[in-house]
Amino acid sequence: MSGTGGSPTGAPIPAPWAEAVGGVAERAGLDRRLVTVERLVDGPPGTAQPGTASPSTADYRAEAGRLTVRGTDAVAASVALARYVRAHLGTRLSWQRPYVGKSSLPDAPRTTISSPHEVRYYLNVVTFGYSAPFWGWDRWEREIDWMALHGVTHPLMLVGHEAVLGETFRRAGLPDAEAAAWLGGAAHFPWTFMGGMHSFGGPLPSRWAQRRVELARRVLGRMRELGMTPVLPAFGGHVPPALVRPRPGSAHHASEYPAGEIEWQGWRIPVLHPGSARFQELFASFAQVQRELLGPGSGYFAVDPYIESVPPSGDVEYLRAAGRGTYRALAAADPDAVWVLQGWPFHYKGAFWTPDRVAAYLRDVPADRTLVLDLWGEHVPLHGALLADGAPLAGRPWVWCALHNFGGRPALFGDLRGLVRDMRALLDGVPHLRGVGLAPEAIENNEVFYELATDLAWDDAPLSPADLDVWLDRFVLDRYGLSDPHPGTESEPGTERSGPSGLIGAVRENPAQTALRAWHTINSTLYGPGRTRSSPTPVIARPWAAALPFPAQRSAGEAIPGGTTADGGAAGTEPPTPSSNVDAENDPAIPAALPRLAEAVRDLIEVRDTLPGPTPGSAADPARDVLSADIAELTGHVLAQGTRVHVRGILAAARDGDPDGVRAHMRRLRVDLLTLDDLAGARTETRVATWVDAARAWGDTDAERAAMEREARSLVSVWGEQHNGLHDYSGRHWQGLVQGLYLPRWQAWADWLADAAAVGPVPPDADPSALRERIVALEEAWRADTISGRPEPGPGPGRGPSRDGR
Repeated sequence: MSGTGGSPTGAPIPAPWAEAVGGVAERAGLDRRLVTVERLVDGPPGTAQPGTASPSTADYRAEAGRLTVRGTDAVAASVALARYVRAHLGTRLSWQRPYVGKSSLPDAPRTTISSPHEVRYYLNVVTFGYSAPFWGWDRWEREIDWMALHGVTHPLMLVGHEAVLGETFRRAGLPDAEAAAWLGGAAHFPWTFMGGMHSFGGPLPSRWAQRRVELARRVLGRMRELGMTPVLPAFGGHVPPALVRPRPGSAHHASEYPAGEIEWQGWRIPVLHPGSARFQELFASFAQVQRELLGPGSGYFAVDPYIESVPPSGDVEYLRAAGRGTYRALAAADPDAVWVLQGWPFHYKGAFWTPDRVAAYLRDVPADRTLVLDLWGEHVPLHGALLADGAPLAGRPWVWCALHNFGGRPALFGDLRGLVRDMRALLDGVPHLRGVGLAPEAIENNEVFYELATDLAWDDAPLSPADLDVWLDRFVLDRYGLSDPHPGTESEPGTERSGPSGLIGAVRENPAQTALRAWHTINSTLYGPGRTRSSPTPVIARPWAAALPFPAQRSAGEAIPGGTTADGGAAGTEPPTPSSNVDAENDPAIPAALPRLAEAVRDLIEVRDTLPGPTPGSAADPARDVLSADIAELTGHVLAQGTRVHVRGILAAARDGDPDGVRAHMRRLRVDLLTLDDLAGARTETRVATWVDAARAWGDTDAERAAMEREARSLVSVWGEQHNGLHDYSGRHWQGLVQGLYLPRWQAWADWLADAAAVGPVPPDADPSALRERIVALEEAWRADTISGRPEPGPGPGRGPSRDGR
């Protein structure tokens, strides 16, 4: 048969998933009656990557007002649908613009796309805490559509896992109240699953488990309709103390592998050795409960017992038995199980995971029954050290992933050229590569990075810097609904500036040229070479002393050196407290770029002013909304990074014993923070009230809604208890958070310094005890600021929060 994808007679081949892909098209705004979906039985010859299965291939063609999409699978067909919308309707379907809103379908020649990657992985365990803990079906449906349109085949699916784990504990004899207390709250549950913490937040609402299981079944059902392979969680052996020992009467009374304990950020968690009979018993029960509640699995299971903690022992035989026991339990539950594990521990706790320990851990696990995620491939790739020939994990299938975002903190960054370079290099025959993926801690940020990364999984992606310039031009024009600028347009005197793709002489009357000029600045600064880590925002720094840096906040993704004894035990009980966000790790190029970025803001505002404004009774222009969101985000970056000047001014005045100077600089800082708060309030998605309302919506009583709100507030402020080293790790530039928490903290700091400066110059080592007591009080008051009797939000987009975010 030829590569046309038809039958031997040339007749169309029905696709069993045609209805599912048609639903994606309809929800994207296309007339479903005008879209035909067919199965493509084979692709162009020579497109398969050596050592992989046949690639996903799809094509589209439009004629006489009808669109025909064909694919080897539903996801590939969905990607072809997205390509048609982009190329012929001028819209890139994305998080911010998921709807095309076109009533006619212009003709298009047959266009084929293909991916050499069998696995296209998506999501991080903690995405279910930083972005998705309170999503309902409507938001999950949009995200699954995004996955399909962007080519995702293997999404991690953690929804409902707390119900599975809770029921497993109850069947093991743990009372309901103890099980609920151990599981904690919704937003922090991913860390309970990974064995990082327990018993924080909550209690969950009484109907939580029922509603989450219903949601999980719906999510899994849609993923399966679209041919995806959901990666479900497995049991990692982390248990409440009462479940370390079997119940009386159990056949398993003793074990050669006693339970141990691991530590993370001050929490201590009992962990069963996977080789123990007790672990095997609970794993089997967990697998049975998961099948009962969520249906059959896909064969892919995620489990990382020691994700950011060291195992109880560093003995290689102990670790070998642990890996062997984990796989034995998986295989007993599903003989075809593939163990999906992150390479993250081998970087994060690199001092512990020496090559001999890494090799021992998986020595007895069949290579073809593992899939290793090289989680932070764009910054700290591990495949060269761990997966290459002769390395500890040689021969194991693996997936290159970009992690990118940490904690959902506001940051515009990403090395776009590096992304093209790195993903292009994967096509040169890297051994045992199964695919590529995205594993961000939080999503709905830096869309340009995620759109490029998902495009790069297909054969129509940019392969060089010049190709990237062309891609970026198209991205910008599609994003804002702008027409291609006319080449050779004469510029006004004094307006010549270079732009992407060789554009010279952008003229102010041409909005496309102006938008491209703005993005040339954005790309060459925020998304330039080496921008693989975010620049910290000073706004969310925790003022903690009379000197910089404030040593009270952990940065993103750094390996934690030391902290363990030779046998892998914890050397101390204090969590790590590396640098703050104001000065440490600050790249001088970031503040140096602020004037240029401010000019880019003005350019984008000029473009927005050329677009038709809303008229009474008309629908909002999605391109204008996306442009306004980009303006707000870029303006917020300029404002936030500019606050460093005020912070340093406050400190300098305190050193000089000048209380009036301290107060004057604080007034300037206050103005900028209130401006940032107002800017965030213009968008629903950047209001703390939106996050809080989503959490409260899961409660049925005032007490349940208050508990949900308190935990939602905790995650984006103190994070956990005051003892942890994650304060503000998930801080955001949100209305109500800036004005309600960050501004009062900075004001308390300035007041403390001003009072001290009234007596004389304030030394860097001034006793901060009074300040810290005040900061902690402010933080605890903000996260406890729930009102049990607060009325629930009504429908409609016009409802906005008050000045304090409520």
